[in-house]
Amino acid sequence: MNRNQMDIMACAAPDTVLEGAKTPGWMKRMRESHIRGFFVTAYDVSEEIDPEKLSEVKRILGEEGFDAFGIGLPVGHPAGLDTPRYTFHEGWHIRRDIEGRETPWQNAVTPRLIEDARKRVLILKEIGFPAMFWDDDLRMGNHEGDVQGCFCEACLEDFRESRPELAPRVRSREDLRPVLKKDPRGLSEEALTLREAWMDFTSSRVTAFMRETAVEGVKNGIMVMHNGDRRHGIDIPAIRKALPGCLFRVGELMFDDKSFEKPENRRSLAESVLRHMALMGDPDRIWSESTVYPHGALSPENLRRKIVLERKCGLFHINLMGVERMNSPAYYKMLRESYGEFLETGPSLTLENLDRFDFGAF
Repeated sequence: MNRNQMDIMACAAPDTVLEGAKTPGWMKRMRESHIRGFFVTAYDVSEEIDPEKLSEVKRILGEEGFDAFGIGLPVGHPAGLDTPRYTFHEGWHIRRDIEGRETPWQNAVTPRLIEDARKRVLILKEIGFPAMFWDDDLRMGNHEGDVQGCFCEACLEDFRESRPELAPRVRSREDLRPVLKKDPRGLSEEALTLREAWMDFTSSRVTAFMRETAVEGVKNGIMVMHNGDRRHGIDIPAIRKALPGCLFRVGELMFDDKSFEKPENRRSLAESVLRHMALMGDPDRIWSESTVYPHGALSPENLRRKIVLERKCGLFHINLMGVERMNSPAYYKMLRESYGEFLETGPSLTLENLDRFDFGAF
């Protein structure tokens, strides 16, 4: 794409699309808002989503002229969503932090979890979904902080087996604690080696998920959280190597007016986008994270500003997450009226010139 091209897609639950199909003017509103398609929730570790319902959603969207991609929550999002739920499955286990505590609603990435997710992608292929995006819960750590992972006894034993030369140094999770701090300065060479080995181990699980859920005929994509990196098991270069055609979404955060209106947060948003884009490669395979959360929390005007900022960072593909939380006609009016501005806003921000951009005046 060139600077005067862009497209918009929106996330939606299957029931949202089915209800929209019955609501006079809903599809027309979506089209007039320049939304070309939908990421439809097609997999959720906490509940079964009926394939027949997904097939019906795919049919309806196709008849209305919209693309339909899948989106899935493969691990279990952190607590704090609208309706946090959790269903346990054989061969899965809840991730444990360095204190040994369960991390609510979040699984570790295990071979069985990967196998179950792949089965769902095979179903989506039969239905005709051309792509599957995995939500940013696909990681082995929470937002920011120190190096993370799953520190349960089974995962520790897997690590020792993968790196037998380091096994004597990791008798328990406590042996890892000194090497996990966010800032590694001051660590000995021996400690740095252990730190890198642990990040290799946790990242290999997320990379394996992406590689092994890739099904011929269905493009595979990963949504990366704000500032997500190897501390959280997200090794973008390794994922690209394992899956050269991988789709990506950059991590942005700032989902409400309170956070977005702080200039330092807008800068952090842009920096995360640009760092991720530099690692992800081809901009034509990268999507934004234009999230409103919770319901109505990011105003239409601030969503407009956020999309402009995304465009300044060089993003062509805009991903609205999601229509359930854009619960006012004002959002769609903004999209219609601002589309020309979005098209005319070309890449201008880089990691090198961020300090010269006035985020306070933006």
